[in-house]
Amino acid sequence: MKKLKPEEEVAFLKEIHGDDYGKLFGAVKESFALLQMRSQMLLGLATICLTITGFSGPKMAQSNVFSRVFIGFGLSFVLAAVAAVVVGPLRLQWITAWRADSLDETLVQNICRRDSKTRMYKVATALLLTGLTGYLLSLICYLTTVEA
Repeated sequence: MKKLKPEEEVAFLKEIHGDDYGKLFGAVKESFALLQMRSQMLLGLATICLTITGFSGPKMAQSNVFSRVFIGFGLSFVLAAVAAVVVGPLRLQWITAWRADSLDETLVQNICRRDSKTRMYKVATALLLTGLTGYLLSLICYLTTVEA
């Protein structure tokens, strides 16, 4: 299997759905909806992390310098993930609000926009995982200090 370029993806969608542009645009619209749903899930995970940190963060940060550094590191990356999700995949742009010279070119441009939003989603995922790692390291430092 190979990764298709946007133009090739439109041709492939036409092989599947024929020249029914309603179905073609529907397929692209579904990919935006899936991306939106997964982005909301990332935002929910980040919110949970920030909420938990609001309750336990001060106590962890007071325990030792490593815990304090890691929680600051983790929260910074979690907030960066939230920013990446908000300015990337969750930024609204209706697929019917833009039109190129042809319907095929409009589909290509929408697929390019979807791919750009997908890249931002992947960046946000990496940022969130890095942030959660920092938070976990902070928790480990806190627990080793408390038990010592």
